[in-house]
Amino acid sequence: MKHFDEKTKSLTLITKVKDKIKGEVETKTYPFPLFVEGFFTKKAIDLGAELEENEYVVDSELFERLTNYTVELYAKQFTADELINGIHQGQIINTFINVLFGVLQGDPKNE
Repeated sequence: MKHFDEKTKSLTLITKVKDKIKGEVETKTYPFPLFVEGFFTKKAIDLGAELEENEYVVDSELFERLTNYTVELYAKQFTADELINGIHQGQIINTFINVLFGVLQGDPKNE
């Protein structure tokens, strides 16, 4: 399951696991905000630089900052717990990276 849609920049989280073995889940998709303040671009640059400097190794402090950044960016449509529990552990760091790059690339349709 892909959690971040690069075209729409929407974020899809698992909201309920019906069957862990069969992979049956319920999901909810959260739209990317229509307006993103420049603050988020600056923060994405800073977080991206830190990720690169650490060779994409994420400690718990950086993980928490990436989580909070994503929650704030998506206008608190979900909580930090809903975010981190709604993404499979093997995809969460890549999802954060995709969110950061999504902000840095901008959206020509909304400019």
